[in-house]
Amino acid sequence: MQRSRRSPTLGEVLGEIVRRAADEVEATLPAALADEPDGVHQHRVRVRRLRSVLGGFRDALDARAAERVRVAYAEWGRELGVVRDIEVRAEVAGEMLERAGIDDPDVQRRLVGTEQEAYSVAQQRLVELAGSPRAEERRRLLREFVDAANPVDPDRDAAEVLAAAVARQARRVEKAKSRLDGTDASYHALRKAARRLRYVAESARDAAPGVLTKEMDALVEAGDTIHDALGAHRDATLLAQRVDHEAALAGRAGELSHAYDRIAQVARDEAGERLGEVPHAMRLLKAAASRLS
Repeated sequence: MQRSRRSPTLGEVLGEIVRRAADEVEATLPAALADEPDGVHQHRVRVRRLRSVLGGFRDALDARAAERVRVAYAEWGRELGVVRDIEVRAEVAGEMLERAGIDDPDVQRRLVGTEQEAYSVAQQRLVELAGSPRAEERRRLLREFVDAANPVDPDRDAAEVLAAAVARQARRVEKAKSRLDGTDASYHALRKAARRLRYVAESARDAAPGVLTKEMDALVEAGDTIHDALGAHRDATLLAQRVDHEAALAGRAGELSHAYDRIAQVARDEAGERLGEVPHAMRLLKAAASRLS
């Protein structure tokens, strides 16, 4: 009996999810190394998506092989993060200076110019690392994993497995939310959980159109909102702290420092506003997750 299109097998769907995630990692690498606009960011997103997919569907894959790939790309993700974090700090600082109405060249140099200089050094280091034997081994591991990827019990109905995997990620987000205590670590844990939920739900939706599409869309949106809000909250908070530090240095250097207070306040206001987006997104997440069962 021929299986209907509405009931794809796990082997068909999960194989496509893994292949697509791996292909996107490889496809975005050249732009990152060439320092094309948004190149590092987009490649880092694909690396995170790959790791999220392998973690989210671990129970249906060769868990040990998947974990080896995840560990290898966690290291690469950290290197990408060094470059991307510098880039973001410069971008956020520039935005906050504009919003605060500050055009003082000394402030611009301290908050933006120094980051741009650091970015060039970090980007060159990234290119060197990408050409190392360790990088080639990482890419080999990924290719071999994709070629050999065969889900456990591949003839199972995909919809049930996908729904269960996404539901687990939603519960992970809810658990992280329940552990918020105002510390950076607890916000970071929630952000990571939301990011994985988004990528797992997104990959399931894209590889199996029609399978719980409405619920997957809602979970992708909720995960994305939480991840972005907490990321912006973190970036603004870190900027405010850095501004306070640079204000002290500027004062000791004989530079005017009153502008720093205004920038720090704009950054703290931004942090508070973005944090306020999380509760509504959590309500949407819980409602969508309840419909998966």
